[in-house]
Amino acid sequence: PIDSLAYDSISPIIASETVRNAFFAMLAASVFILFYIWYAFRRAPKAYRYGISAIIALIHDTLIVLGIFSILGRVLSIEVNATFIIGILTVAGYSVNDTIVVFDRIRENVIKHPERSFTSLVNTSIIETIGRSFNTSLTTLLVLLAMLLIGGASIRGLLLVVAIGVIVGTYSSIFIASQFLVIWDRKEFGRAFRLGRRASAVSLQSIFNLISR
Repeated sequence: PIDSLAYDSISPIIASETVRNAFFAMLAASVFILFYIWYAFRRAPKAYRYGISAIIALIHDTLIVLGIFSILGRVLSIEVNATFIIGILTVAGYSVNDTIVVFDRIRENVIKHPERSFTSLVNTSIIETIGRSFNTSLTTLLVLLAMLLIGGASIRGLLLVVAIGVIVGTYSSIFIASQFLVIWDRKEFGRAFRLGRRASAVSLQSIFNLISR
């Protein structure tokens, strides 16, 4: 019997070029998303805030997925390759789509009830859309789980990225993008920064204590 072996290798130059192209692709997509949301929400007061908030949620989702995969790379030796980059771009599209659903309801409520406070309108909009967001994410996750179980090894990395991105994207649309609009409306950036810095310090101290044991 004749065994056929194949070995594929990518040089560091090509790998760095792929990462650079992925960064520029994400940057270009973010710019188009920003201007699209700004134009789509032009009838809402201060429409540019919606676009910037969506980009912030998108950056959050990307960083979370990158962080999880950096841990999985250490633990399970999962490689970051071209499939991973495709997954990141897919997550970006899904995250923005879910965020626009929530923002669209906020815009409708702001136009219908200008006399109510913006914080109350955002809270009402989240309540009205949270069921739809969870149901959409759940059905998507079920399909991804089925593909993970019966699909080939070549697409498992992509499916895992998208599955994590669906979870993080649903969370960020409700608890990151919408809340950033409220923080912006209240002009509480300083308070939010101090709370974030305090939470980071507590988390780092907890990790240090855990390692020291």
